Amino acid sequence: MEPAGASTAPKLFVTALHTLAVAVALAFLSRGVEDWFGGALPVADPLRRWLVGILAVLYLLRLVFTEFVIVERPLDWSDALSVGPWVVFLQLTMAYFGGTTEAPVDWVVWAGVLLYVTGSWLGTWSDLQRRRFQHDPRHAGELYTGGLFSIVMHPNYLGETVLFAGFACVAGGWWPLLAAAAVGVSLAFGTIPHVDARLEDRYGDRFRAYAWRTKRLVPFLW
Repeated sequence: MEPAGASTAPKLFVTALHTLAVAVALAFLSRGVEDWFGGALPVADPLRRWLVGILAVLYLLRLVFTEFVIVERPLDWSDALSVGPWVVFLQLTMAYFGGTTEAPVDWVVWAGVLLYVTGSWLGTWSDLQRRRFQHDPRHAGELYTGGLFSIVMHPNYLGETVLFAGFACVAGGWWPLLAAAAVGVSLAFGTIPHVDARLEDRYGDRFRAYAWRTKRLVPFLW
């Protein structure tokens, strides 16, 4: 097992990149969209820009809380070097379209806020449920299959997918929606198979029985 603190540097690297991206996003949303590029960009409604900025900051805070407090598994440099730039791309994509989408702030935007809040809750609450179970000495070495994990095997990744779908709706435009779809595809066909293989190696038949009776990511479907 990796010693405690061994993944602090990769986590700090991801946090620093993410913080820089959010700082650039906020600068763009506040004045950059009007002043940068010679003032040639379309300018979104101030309310949309405020909402995108708030969601960007909340996602940064949630990521820091998750990485340093809730989830105790290590993060190595190979993961950090892929996660860090990807998060930067997502934040800047949402900021650009959130700052330049001229469509009015309508029900789609507020539905996006609801999806964002729902996704954040799914991800954070499921991680907290699992953390509480794993910190109980009575459950040492056991596979957690309760709470939200009894509905789907990866409610935290479902939450991430729903969150970015909502973020994209608030930002506006097709490109943010494609970016959000890319998040879901990468989790479903990249991250989840890797995590499942690791869990099967660790828990064996207990995990295979759990996987047989529980959908992976989408309740009742897959």
